[in-house]
Amino acid sequence: MRIGVMGAGAVGGYFGGLLAQSGEDVTFLARPGRADVLLRDGLIIKSIHGDLTLRPKVVTSVAELGEVDVLIVALKNYHLDQAWADIRAARARGAVILPLLNGVLHMDRFVEEFGAGYVLGGSCYIETTLSHLGHVIQTSEVRDIVYGPLPEGYAQNDALESTVKHLGDAFVRAQIPAFCREPILREMWKKYIFLCAFSGVTAATRVPIGEVLQHRASTTLFMGLVDELLAVATARKVDLSADKLRIAMLERARGIEPLMTSSMHRDLEKGQPLEVDSLQGAMVVMAEQAGVSVPFHQAICGVLAPHAVGRN
Repeated sequence: MRIGVMGAGAVGGYFGGLLAQSGEDVTFLARPGRADVLLRDGLIIKSIHGDLTLRPKVVTSVAELGEVDVLIVALKNYHLDQAWADIRAARARGAVILPLLNGVLHMDRFVEEFGAGYVLGGSCYIETTLSHLGHVIQTSEVRDIVYGPLPEGYAQNDALESTVKHLGDAFVRAQIPAFCREPILREMWKKYIFLCAFSGVTAATRVPIGEVLQHRASTTLFMGLVDELLAVATARKVDLSADKLRIAMLERARGIEPLMTSSMHRDLEKGQPLEVDSLQGAMVVMAEQAGVSVPFHQAICGVLAPHAVGRN
């Protein structure tokens, strides 16, 4: 299977690196600066599951990428517009697109342009970052991918089931814990609900989750965000057990390391751009479409808007 990976950063570099190391035909489509680092130093991964260094195939244009069976899109959401023409070109050459982006609203755009038969849903659960040297640093026990076809996907593309099977086989060979799930949108919403509430409350309060939960008011904020997310998911006819999931979200927050915070909070402190538009901002957009009131999310967006583009 020919696999393209758009984005050779923390997420794309990690999963693409494991796929390449296992012998899959992987090509990274990277920005020129990142490509220079990879060509000079190689792709270096420091992980609690084992370190590796390899010389990956790297290109800087979709024309050089050629034809691939699957294109894994592993970008920050705020880079999606800039990359869209390349994604479109890869799809025109036959690629099935697997976005591993935070959030859910981006899936509407992918499906509207390419159709459900040529896009897979997907989410990843991993703690990983790039060091100042450009090394991928992976620190979490969990490093899972959940992926799967969209409703009507198999009906629209007779070859999709075979592509999904071959992709699953590739994940197995690479020893990546990857799980094909249907309906995939439900799995994506489960991640989105926690991520959106967790990142929103930790970035807005500028403290880790343990400190958030020490205060009734900030805990109320966290649960208010969860409730709004569940309300919009229900309005969009996502099949969730809302009452059970609400309790599970609070239990999950209480069960993780108290000093843990979100990447959005870390990006805020570093002066980096924030994914607020694609997480909390996307929630406001979906709420407006569904006629659901989301004052907690509107407040988070207001607090973080001056920092969204970063200062560096």
